[in-house]
Amino acid sequence: MVIEAGVVTGYVIAWAVRKARRAAGRLDGEVDAAIDAGLDKLHEVVAGKLVGHPVLNDLESEAAATAVGDSHISELTRQQVELAVTAAAGKDDAFARAVTELVAAVRADERASGQSVLGHGGVNVAGDVDIRADHGAAAAWSIGTVTIGQPPADPQGPGRSRD
Repeated sequence: MVIEAGVVTGYVIAWAVRKARRAAGRLDGEVDAAIDAGLDKLHEVVAGKLVGHPVLNDLESEAAATAVGDSHISELTRQQVELAVTAAAGKDDAFARAVTELVAAVRADERASGQSVLGHGGVNVAGDVDIRADHGAAAAWSIGTVTIGQPPADPQGPGRSRD
């Protein structure tokens, strides 16, 4: 069974960071209670399968540092969690089914609440995404300031000659 290991990893990381931040109190009321319950169950299943794997300790340490603003979850840790989840799912169909069902439940709770567990700008996608631009336009999932064509003249800008 093929699973969305990257999505599972994102939720497991979100669980770890949210858990670390709970020292300041739960998040927002009943909607978050449903999401928290789903994340708790997903983490329980993943941690149960990966018991003893050193990446779980790394993740919890990095999440604790993130909660106090000292750091972030490293790309290496994220990749290691994803690889461990992928390997476990490849060897255990029941685990793969369980995490797939739990991801679907968390996504349903997110849709119901109108928020993403992954934070502002966080997006989970199941299925195809088609982003297009035509006629000289720009397109992206998330995009900052875009200038198409010649930038506006700024003769007073630093480093420019003043004729």
